[in-house]
Amino acid sequence: MHKTIRIFLSILLSIILLQGSCKEAAMVFATQSKASVTIEFTGDEAALPGFAQSKITVTPGEGGKANGYYLVYYTDGTAVLPDYDEALVIPAKNGSKVTGEITDGKMLPATAKGIAVFESETSFMDATPDIKNAVATASLPENKLGLDLGSPEFSFGALSDTHMNYEQHNRGAYSKLRNTMDFFAEKEMDMVLIAGDATGDRGETPDLEEQYEKHIEIIKGSAFPFEKVYEAIGNHGNTAEDRPLLAKYLGGSDEVHPFENSPYFHVLQKGEGGARDNLFIFMAQELTKPGESADRDNFSKAQIDWLEDVLAQYGGTETNLFVVIHAPFLSFGAGDISGGSYKACIAFKTQYTQNQRLKTLLKTYKNAVVMSGHTHTSFYDNANYSDISGAFARTVHIGSNAQPCGYGTGSSRTVSFDGRREVTPEYGSEGYTVEVYSNYIVYTGYNFSTGKKIPDACLLLPVMAYPTAEKESSPSSADSDQKKDDASSAPSVSSDTLDSLSGGKTSPALWITLGILAVLLAAGGITILLRKKKK
Repeated sequence: MHKTIRIFLSILLSIILLQGSCKEAAMVFATQSKASVTIEFTGDEAALPGFAQSKITVTPGEGGKANGYYLVYYTDGTAVLPDYDEALVIPAKNGSKVTGEITDGKMLPATAKGIAVFESETSFMDATPDIKNAVATASLPENKLGLDLGSPEFSFGALSDTHMNYEQHNRGAYSKLRNTMDFFAEKEMDMVLIAGDATGDRGETPDLEEQYEKHIEIIKGSAFPFEKVYEAIGNHGNTAEDRPLLAKYLGGSDEVHPFENSPYFHVLQKGEGGARDNLFIFMAQELTKPGESADRDNFSKAQIDWLEDVLAQYGGTETNLFVVIHAPFLSFGAGDISGGSYKACIAFKTQYTQNQRLKTLLKTYKNAVVMSGHTHTSFYDNANYSDISGAFARTVHIGSNAQPCGYGTGSSRTVSFDGRREVTPEYGSEGYTVEVYSNYIVYTGYNFSTGKKIPDACLLLPVMAYPTAEKESSPSSADSDQKKDDASSAPSVSSDTLDSLSGGKTSPALWITLGILAVLLAAGGITILLRKKKK
């Protein structure tokens, strides 16, 4: 064999071996004696800091866990973050390698620098685990860290389904609402929105108007200013007779109603010092009884005409759009779990003309964020965010403040169980703090009963400009440019590219080696051609 070719093949073999070892290093950030763990960031924001969407794979060692669960927690590099619940639950499978997914929209905690994996017989732990007991740990790539949000320009608390009627059903609705409002005051939220079902129905004990009065009494007795609380109507207390009670008891002076005591309205919160304005649109399902959300047009033509006008007025401006609708959409977006036992959601059927008009508007205004409650689905069931793969407005689910429900394993986990434990007067209460920055909107989902943040309900949403034909659904400011600039430096945690080295940056040694290879290859080719010519 020609000497040059032999040299070329030797170097090629060395590079293949080098690339193979680098690929391994990219996927397995750290290993403990009992297991190893890899993390692959995925989705459109895989290259950007702060976004958590990823696939996490646990490979057990000898005698690996046959059943039970692997619980994945965020760490600061030395300890598990104590104010967060588990980030991911992966069922064990007969000692085999298993993979779980952190889905679109989720946010990495600002202080997170790694993950730790723990074996467990249950799908959650009450106490924060000690990192010394982890079966595997991993570091997060450098370019996923250090998201610079700046200072928030606006903030609000988001609740739903406070249900004053549940006090009579041993759910502690009164104390849960009061504690949450005090929490929002402590966090210095600028306003609070409640996405419907503050009450039950007429004819219950106490009666509907008494429930409204108690609702107001609790909020006014809290540390949070009553005049900064805004509420949508829910499917309860929602008949032609009862709908005007919402504005009568809860209407604020800065609410803009299209007619007196209208159950739908909007509120504009003006930005200060060059910050964006924030528009909140409160829709009203127009029903005749509580359980018919899926079985009729939920909106009058007049209401959708009004919505169309408001969106046209503000949609093309530098204004963040938030739409509050009590019920989510049936098998479409956040809040509804396909195959779950709760199906009383707004249906986009062809015969429901106004529902269809709403769908068209929200497909047009993809820069809007739509918030709903209604299903009581617990944050732990991970039905908290969807943008229908970029084809729709961003949809966010709000859990119940009085009674979260778990639908994850069927009918045995409903009504009085949040997927972890029984809802009692002391336990079972969820909601968000929301901070609006110049480039991002950050939702932080809480289990108010424990005080812990729920990673499945911690969301990072880019502030988006109004979609145009030329540039649809693109984040405002520098985000789009950052995506383009960083596309080649995504943390390759995809092991099939050269960027799998050094947290997404190609190794200089590898480029030098490839350069030498190119020179030798060219020299070898020239030598062969010259010898052929001599012959």
